[in-house]
Amino acid sequence: MKREIQELIAKSFQDEDIFPEKIPNIDLYMDQIITIFDENLKKNKRFKDDKLLTKTMINNYSKEGVIKPIKGKKYTREHIIQMLMVYSLKNTLTIQEIKRVLSGVYQEEPFTADELESCYRRYLEFKQIERDTVPQVIDEMIDRLPVEMNSKSDLLVLLLSVSAMSVYMKRMAENMIDSYFTQE
Repeated sequence: MKREIQELIAKSFQDEDIFPEKIPNIDLYMDQIITIFDENLKKNKRFKDDKLLTKTMINNYSKEGVIKPIKGKKYTREHIIQMLMVYSLKNTLTIQEIKRVLSGVYQEEPFTADELESCYRRYLEFKQIERDTVPQVIDEMIDRLPVEMNSKSDLLVLLLSVSAMSVYMKRMAENMIDSYFTQE
């Protein structure tokens, strides 16, 4: 049973990232950006037909001011990094909260495209630390309160626990926004 849980935990942390080196240094059309997301983040899909990024999403991000305005029909490397950040935040935060955070960051003088890329790189480093440490924390929790994978009630307890952990992290994100990113 222990091995089954460890395999489930490992599977949960096998997502993919798009590193800045994979982002071209030329401006791209919307379809090209969608292709980059689809090709590089396919492990992040729960179901094969899931859409990671769509034209509608990109248009909404632009319309809502979550990404900087584009000139013409092409998007810069900076826009792509902004979209990657939105992609990372949107499962936890609302678009309005994401806009509030990014607007607060962009208002820092001067906040350049290079600084944005640096923030994204540091985020990827933190994310790797999470991949390395959080599975151990979950494993230790299960050691303290064993779970049988063939018991639906044990699985329910584990699911509730994992959901609670998610709520705590979401609350922390909301508290950070409320404390450090004032509304305009």
